Amino acid sequence: MTAAQRLLAAWDGEPSVVAGCVVLAGAYAIWARGRGVRSMYFFGGVLLLMLALVSPLDALGDEYLFSAHVVQHFLLGLVVPPMLVLGMPAEAIEKMLRNPAAAAVERRLARPALAWTLGTGVMIFWHVPALFNRALANEGLHVTQHLSFLALGTIFWWPVLHPLKPRRLAAAYAVPYLFGACVCCSLLGAWLAFSPLEAYPAYLHPADSLGVLGLLRDHWGLTARSDRELGGMLMWVPGCFVYLTAILTTVARWFGAEREIYR
Repeated sequence: MTAAQRLLAAWDGEPSVVAGCVVLAGAYAIWARGRGVRSMYFFGGVLLLMLALVSPLDALGDEYLFSAHVVQHFLLGLVVPPMLVLGMPAEAIEKMLRNPAAAAVERRLARPALAWTLGTGVMIFWHVPALFNRALANEGLHVTQHLSFLALGTIFWWPVLHPLKPRRLAAAYAVPYLFGACVCCSLLGAWLAFSPLEAYPAYLHPADSLGVLGLLRDHWGLTARSDRELGGMLMWVPGCFVYLTAILTTVARWFGAEREIYR
């Protein structure tokens, strides 16, 4: 078997991950009862979640490539959460919020200042070298890291993409909310790209349990330095693209609403 074949075969069918995704999708199917495009968003988010955690991307990120780990974090924190929020049916959320306890929790977590701080803070927090390296070496902490990306990422996107449209942040507030996150993502990406190689030592001399290091270094040209720079750029450019897309969508929605008012 070639190195490329070994890499492609490096799927990790972790039972807890697969079972969690199946339960999440099944619970949604019962709860939402099929909502067309919304269902596509949610199921797409669950599929991306599972691929991020069981595909060869996980093996690459855990042992070989800093850039692969950044892609995994990018998916868990910036792509999957908005897809899950977009998939939540307004009718079901409205019914849920009739419960006083649920409404109180939602009201507190949906505060823009708190949601923004949690959503941007979790991404910065887990890329502090000491915390990143500790999570990489400790499976329990690693799981906590991934869950926090999902949970706090969902909280971040909730005020902007709230299933109940009247509760969404107005464009005048949503644009700076998203732009501020974009700036933080850019600064984080710049730090990751130009940080000392010793800051994340696990990727300097991988153990190479799959026997694919030669493929990555010699054929793909991903040296420790170029891998680090690629990881930073992936956080910097695609990360900001997500926020800028949301900004443009918000502005377009605002202009559309303005046109309706003055017709």
